[in-house]
Amino acid sequence: MKHIFNTGNLKEIFFISFLIAMLQFKVEAQEQKPDSKQLVLNIKFKASPENSEKFRKVLLDLFDTISNEPNFVEAKVYQELGKPGEFLVNETWNDNIEHFLTVQMKKPYALEYEKKLKELNVDRSPAAYKVLGSYKKKR
Repeated sequence: MKHIFNTGNLKEIFFISFLIAMLQFKVEAQEQKPDSKQLVLNIKFKASPENSEKFRKVLLDLFDTISNEPNFVEAKVYQELGKPGEFLVNETWNDNIEHFLTVQMKKPYALEYEKKLKELNVDRSPAAYKVLGSYKKKR
């Protein structure tokens, strides 16, 4: 009876398995490498109780539109527990602050959003950051 797994086949299987494992490790390492060209925005919003639901809808609609932008990476929109008028947005862009302010914030939907903030009397506290590191749960 001829053995299917001779020494040559086992070496090939081991080598292929090793390559697959190394490629997977490289992809995971790249996913966690910070991108210094990314812009991260954290923005706190405070709406009055009578305007909080209207603002919530405006905010979610805005990010539905923004998600089509080529430089947009991701965003998370939060509503504070126990404080329905307080919101936090965390946005990531493949952009720099100058371009973001002079191009992105001048787009028609952004200008319309600025009007809505004034109409609804929403307070905003923005902050811009660069990425220093990125971490995921270790296995």
